Amino acid sequence: MKVSALKIKSWSEEVISPLAWQRIVLKALPTLKEMGFELNTLMNPSETLVFSEKAFAAIDAAVKELYQTEVLPELVTA
Repeated sequence: MKVSALKIKSWSEEVISPLAWQRIVLKALPTLKEMGFELNTLMNPSETLVFSEKAFAAIDAAVKELYQTEVLPELVTA
């Protein structure tokens, strides 16, 4: 499973709210930091930043908790 951080960021800012990505990252940050992610990399992801299944699960859990919705399945690639 590959999930583009930039696609999720764009989706959250367009569909949820302009500040959604910031809130999502801050909510998932403790888990993501354990995986080696840094705040500045997450806030401004490059086109090549791809989340593993575990990192995506942390992002998706934050989206569910904060906004009672899920990351769209179309954003997840094989």
